[in-house]
Amino acid sequence: MKFKKRIVCLALLCQLTLTIDAHANPWADSVVSYVAGLNIPNDFVTGTPFNDASTALGEPTRFTSDAANFGSPVQPFSGAFRSNEIVSIGRGGQLTVSFDSPVLNHAANPFGIDLLIFGNTSFFLDPFATDGVAGPPNAEGGKIEVSADGLTYFEIIGASADSEFPTMGYRDVLDPLSADAGTIPTDFTKPVDPNLVTTGLTLPQLVAAYDGSGGGVGIDISSTGLSQISFVRISNASDATFVPEIDGFADVRAVPEPTTLVLMSLMFVGLWRRR
Repeated sequence: MKFKKRIVCLALLCQLTLTIDAHANPWADSVVSYVAGLNIPNDFVTGTPFNDASTALGEPTRFTSDAANFGSPVQPFSGAFRSNEIVSIGRGGQLTVSFDSPVLNHAANPFGIDLLIFGNTSFFLDPFATDGVAGPPNAEGGKIEVSADGLTYFEIIGASADSEFPTMGYRDVLDPLSADAGTIPTDFTKPVDPNLVTTGLTLPQLVAAYDGSGGGVGIDISSTGLSQISFVRISNASDATFVPEIDGFADVRAVPEPTTLVLMSLMFVGLWRRR
């Protein structure tokens, strides 16, 4: 009987390990296709156009540029702005990326959000305020569609790719004019509460309200009827007013229930004692 219990415990531990491994790389892994579109801007430092689609892969940008070229930590008043950090979806443009591990419509995902999309939007600074408070986001749009098989896509209604909530790279950067990187990184797999009202908040208040999140546009894929997705497509109309930029995509990390954590801890202790 003890042997069977050990087998069950080991199986559960393996399942937990697989879950952890699945979130070891939560970022988009491959560019499926990219059409730059018109009116792609250029990097003001190098003159390079923002047309490198590979910049949308991997972790979003925490610190943009360098000290000689107005480098600064990425925060809600100052987004990523270099051509090796973001890719532009020009007018009539389109970007499709894929995940090696599917993004799940997971019941334990915070606020029901399954996917995060990071652009380079930032908040307008209220010109009548003296302490740098957030106005509306400088949103630039971008139609969002998701797919399980890369063939049939479903539009996400009510959300645009380069909009609220602007990226927050660090939890300990509290000055919107700071040029120094922080030491406490935010969690790019944790969404902001979608009900958060940001207008009128200072940067320290935004840091507190983000509650450790790195920001991003939160997507609940349940609205499509899909249980999981592996492909995300961002497009922009040929007559669009704005040209959105994309910095990254993240699979939201599910939060284990407290009872699950307790049970797993007990199993670890039990196995250690038997050993």
